Amino acid sequence: MPVPRLLPAGAAVLIAVAAAYVYWSRPSPGFVLLTAEEQSTLARTPTDQERDVTVQASEGPIVKVSAPKGFTLVSPVDFDIRVEPKGGVAVDMTSIKIEYRLGPAWVNMTKRILRYASITGSRLYARGAELPPGKHALRVSINDAQNRLTQATVNFTVSK
Repeated sequence: MPVPRLLPAGAAVLIAVAAAYVYWSRPSPGFVLLTAEEQSTLARTPTDQERDVTVQASEGPIVKVSAPKGFTLVSPVDFDIRVEPKGGVAVDMTSIKIEYRLGPAWVNMTKRILRYASITGSRLYARGAELPPGKHALRVSINDAQNRLTQATVNFTVSK
């Protein structure tokens, strides 16, 4: 009879260990977007300027940036990007590419952001990107099922 008593106790220990692993291995709610080297190349002249969105190419889906937004942005910054089909053609969320402007170059940040983002349907949400004060630009590129591209740039300033 001692064997049946050990089995539930062993299962309880196994469940507790698994729960602890899941809890401590999940990503933290915030993340550092730029390395120290990348931060050293930024313009450090913060101004109270509302962010703007500029669309460079619009053959594909409609890109709507809900965050970052506002006049005085404070780090950490959330990213909330919603994509809508254009002409009834499905959005290809696997094609999303997010680049960050560092000086004259655009650096692909897609993998860094996706580690902390959730994609639900055609919405990408990443919470808590740590950014230093200064001017920032993100470029979002995405295709639809017919491989039509939309590219939009979000410019914003972090004041502190």
